[in-house]
Amino acid sequence: MILVCAFLVKALTSGESLSEYAEKNPEIAYQVGKSDDSGTAESVKAESESAVETVSDDIESTATSTAGTSYILCDGFTSQPLPADVISRITGSSYPADDSALISLDDLSYLTLLYVNFDGQDMEGEMICNKSIAKDLLEIFKELYDNQYPIERIELVDFYQADDESSMENNNTSCFNYRMISGSNKLSKHSAGLAVDLNPLYNPAVSTAKDGSTKVEPATASAYIDRSQNFAHKIDTSDLAYQVFTRHGFTWGGNWHSKKDYQHFEKSID
Repeated sequence: MILVCAFLVKALTSGESLSEYAEKNPEIAYQVGKSDDSGTAESVKAESESAVETVSDDIESTATSTAGTSYILCDGFTSQPLPADVISRITGSSYPADDSALISLDDLSYLTLLYVNFDGQDMEGEMICNKSIAKDLLEIFKELYDNQYPIERIELVDFYQADDESSMENNNTSCFNYRMISGSNKLSKHSAGLAVDLNPLYNPAVSTAKDGSTKVEPATASAYIDRSQNFAHKIDTSDLAYQVFTRHGFTWGGNWHSKKDYQHFEKSID
């Protein structure tokens, strides 16, 4: 209220209209334009788009109009540029310590998310994603939370030394991890922060190895290969997570042909 009053006084005493003063003082106008009623903070200034450099043939370039900004969907669901302590935690772990990464730290967002765990308790998780899908993920996980959708844990893969197998075995839901697709020399969509693995222990990645054997990731998830069986936390096309993610333009790995990745949701950005 004080800031709003100060803005009005300065504008009126300058002899300019409010719109004229706002154009000459965009930073002040932006502060006045913030809204506390719905828990959101929207900028009145247009942000220039920035493209993410292509990291491999299977990762699309990305662009966003919210570069360098923080966003609050509501209490418990926030997005911001990577804080210094988070950068310190991921450097040399999920993010290369050298200059080999084809995605900048500036192209990533740090999210806080509320979720309901398997014991029915409200928990706060953290996730790193490409900033171009930050709002999507806030809205997706807010809808899952509102519907009491159970997620065992949401932690950065750095709690597992960025080891994907360990993270999956612990049924950890995560997004960003600068790594190759398992068994290939191509960077994963996770390397661009454009993919989420949800409750991965109960929704493994299943493929056929060169020797004809079945490969399961995580290796401890063989009990959940048969998707014709009914069991808790199974993602299929009738599942709420599938419905919400696909409504936001994500594709599901469970619909792939050569490999079934039931935990995996990814989005391509033009």
